[in-house]
Amino acid sequence: MPVIIICISLLLMGCMALPYPSPANYDLNRPVKMELGKVLNEISGLTYYPQQQSLLAIADSKEKVIEINPKVKKLKDVTANLTSSAPDFEDIVLLDSTIYILASKGQIWMVPIYAADNVQPQVYELNIKGKNDFETLYYDTTARGLIMLCKECEMEKGQHARMAFRFDVMNKTFDESPYYTISTEAVKNAVNDSKADFNPSAAAIHPFNKQLYILSSAGQLLVIADSKGKVLEAYKLNPDLYPQAEGIAFAPNGDMYISNEGKYEKPTLLLFPYHKK
Repeated sequence: MPVIIICISLLLMGCMALPYPSPANYDLNRPVKMELGKVLNEISGLTYYPQQQSLLAIADSKEKVIEINPKVKKLKDVTANLTSSAPDFEDIVLLDSTIYILASKGQIWMVPIYAADNVQPQVYELNIKGKNDFETLYYDTTARGLIMLCKECEMEKGQHARMAFRFDVMNKTFDESPYYTISTEAVKNAVNDSKADFNPSAAAIHPFNKQLYILSSAGQLLVIADSKGKVLEAYKLNPDLYPQAEGIAFAPNGDMYISNEGKYEKPTLLLFPYHKK
């Protein structure tokens, strides 16, 4: 069929864009979308809160942890002000009744849930040289620790890799050397794009297959890896649905949540129901 006829046919069909590829069990093209309030305009991290079947969120330069209940679409403060001058908070993990918050320079802030103003957070800092930027924190039961992924770290120069660092939640100490690395070349090969940017902005471990789902807001990618960073799959994300995806979390039933900062419009929370194959 001549090219001009194909183009006319597409116009008659309303020029519907082809769907972006999706991983098994999810349709990345058809989320359930919830708009969030402007207090979360710079939402940068998510964690699931099983006791309330809701989510906890942190936003850049905000002093509080916020609860999002998708069923009632109401935001709620879960902590009082953690600090009078918040650093650049980037991600959040809830373990039992303790909240761990990642600050971009490589700090982990630890505070009990429902902490009041007079509760002083405990702060732990990764001591590595150079200018470093972190946006990703998740808990790995097999590692028995929190894992921080570099968005961009000075140690990575010339390595074609992103480095991960482990924080032992029992001893409250960081390992001295990287826990694993992720090949940026493997990511590019997986999406068949030699120019793809891979700067991790959020990650979470799937409750069933135990694979690691990593978002890269820069490059608009979803990368799936094993627990030691071996790239298994990678998907390009539709920029209309994922303008600035910087938070990811899973419910125990496999449902996946992704949050977007309000880059162009309102911040959003996207729900992807788990479809058993």
